[in-house]
Amino acid sequence: MREKFVILDGYTDEPAGLGVPPFIDVYPRYIAGAIWSSDPEAKILYYTIDEVRKNFSDFFKISSSSRMVIVIAGVVVPGKYLGGIPITPEEVERIGRMLNDTFTVLVGPAARFGMGEIGGKPVIPPQTFKKVYGAVVNGDPEIYVSEYMKYGEEKAEEWIKREDYSDTDKFAITGAKIVRQHPNYGYNLTAEIETYRGCSRWIVGGCSFCIEPLYGKPVSRNPLKVVEEVATLYAQGVRSFRIGRQPDIISYGSKDLGRKEVPEPNPEFLESFFMLVRSSAPQANIHVDNANPAVISSYPEKAKRSIEGIIKYHSPGDVLAFGLESADEKVVKLNNLNASFEDVIKAVEIVNEVGKAVGNNGLPHILPGINFVLGLPGESSRTYEKNLEFLDELLKRELLVRRINIRKVLVLPNTKLQLIWKESLLERNKYRAKRFTWVVRHKYDPAFLKRVVPPGTILKRAYVEMATNDGISYARQLGSYPLTIELKGFFTPPCILDVRVVGYKGRSVKGIPVSSCLGSNGA
Repeated sequence: MREKFVILDGYTDEPAGLGVPPFIDVYPRYIAGAIWSSDPEAKILYYTIDEVRKNFSDFFKISSSSRMVIVIAGVVVPGKYLGGIPITPEEVERIGRMLNDTFTVLVGPAARFGMGEIGGKPVIPPQTFKKVYGAVVNGDPEIYVSEYMKYGEEKAEEWIKREDYSDTDKFAITGAKIVRQHPNYGYNLTAEIETYRGCSRWIVGGCSFCIEPLYGKPVSRNPLKVVEEVATLYAQGVRSFRIGRQPDIISYGSKDLGRKEVPEPNPEFLESFFMLVRSSAPQANIHVDNANPAVISSYPEKAKRSIEGIIKYHSPGDVLAFGLESADEKVVKLNNLNASFEDVIKAVEIVNEVGKAVGNNGLPHILPGINFVLGLPGESSRTYEKNLEFLDELLKRELLVRRINIRKVLVLPNTKLQLIWKESLLERNKYRAKRFTWVVRHKYDPAFLKRVVPPGTILKRAYVEMATNDGISYARQLGSYPLTIELKGFFTPPCILDVRVVGYKGRSVKGIPVSSCLGSNGA
C-alpha cells in the first residue's frame, strides 16, 4: 500500500524568497523531492492554507491517516498580499494540536526564526510550537525529510543543514511535479528559483535585522543544475519563473562572492546563464528580484553589462529590488546597512540607463524598486526627512522607480537587532512613520507610476486574480512585483486581458479592458 504524506503550504516571505500565491517557493518542491527520492511510489498531497480554510474537515480527515504532515510557514518580511493570506501563528498551533495522533513537522522560517504577522514587534519563537509538533526543523527541511525517510523519526536531526546543493539539486528535479497540485497551476503560477544562499556581507555581519548573514558564507548552485530545474518545471507546465532566491542576482557567478563584501560582477557568466535559462523555457515569463546597489555603484560598467545580459533573455516589467532601508547616515551606520544615499542614487541611475526602454508588454524592461524599513535604532525626525529627500532627488533627476516598499522591522532571533532593539524605538516615531507612509502612497507612488506607465499605456496579458462584491476586479501581469490593476466590473479567473491605463490609485493603476477574456495559458 502506498504511503501517504501531506504538505501544507502556509506561505513564506523572506528577504530572498517568496511563496505567497501566485508564487510557489522552493520548500514544497524540495520536500516533495526528498520524499519521492526515497519512495517513488509515495502519495504526496499538497494543500495551500487558503484551500484548507475552505474545507478543513477534508484536510483533517486525509491528514489524520497520513504518515507525516509537513507544515511550511513563516513570513519574515511581512507585506500585503493579493493572492493569498499566510498562515497565522494561531492556525499553526491549532493544526498541530488537532493532528496530535499524526507525526507533524513544522518547517520554514517559522521553525528557524519564529513567526510574526506584523512588523514592529519581536517574533513568536520557534520553541512555542515544539509542544504541539513532532519536529520543529531549524535546519534545512529537505535534508531533514530525507534523513527521516532513510532512518526514521528517532534518528532524523532537526538541526541538520545542507553543506552544498548536491542532494537539493536532485530533490528539486524529483519534486518538480508537485506544482501540478497548486491551485494556480494552469494559470499564473510562478516558480521561485534559487541560485545561491547567504549574503556577501556575512564578512562584516550584514544588516542588523537581516537573516541572510546567519546562513554564513554564501554557497552557490551549479548554474547548469539551476537550468535543469527550470527545464523540468517548464516541462511540467510552469510558464513563469522568478529567479529571486538570492540576496543579489548581480553577484551570482562572481569569483568574489563569499570573499569580498562587495563582489565584482561577472557579466559574461550572467549573460550565459540567462541565455541557458531562456533556452530551457522559451515561452516563459522570466524575472529576477534582489540586487545590491553597492555592487552596481561600485562596478558601474560591469553592472551595466550584467543587466544588459539579463535584459537580452528576460521578460519586460522586471524589477531589481534595492535595500536602501534608510537614507539617514546615522541609521545606516548603527545598523550596518548596505548602501548610502549616494550609492543607491547612482545605482538607480545605472539601472534606468540600461533598463527603462519599454518592452512588448507595456512596461519598461527593468527598473529598480526601493525598500524602506521603519523602526530601526537611530531613527529620528531627521530619518524621515532624509527618506523624503531621497525620493525628491529621484523625481528631480527624472528617474524611474517601479515600486516603493515600506515595512516595519520584524525583530528576529539571533540577529544583531535583537540585542539592541526596543519597542519604544517604533513608538517614539509612530506618527512620523504613519505620515511618511501616507505621503509616499499619496504623492510619490502616483508620481512614479505616471512615469512608468503614462495614461493610455496598454498593459498586455493581465491575469484577473479576484473580484469584490462592490463590482471591482483586480488583475496583474506575471512578474516579480506585478502592478495591480483595478478594473470596474466582475471579471473572474481564468481571465487574461489587455488593459489601458486610465488612472492611478496609490500603489495601483486603474484600467479599462481593451480585449475580451482569454482563459488558461497552460501555465
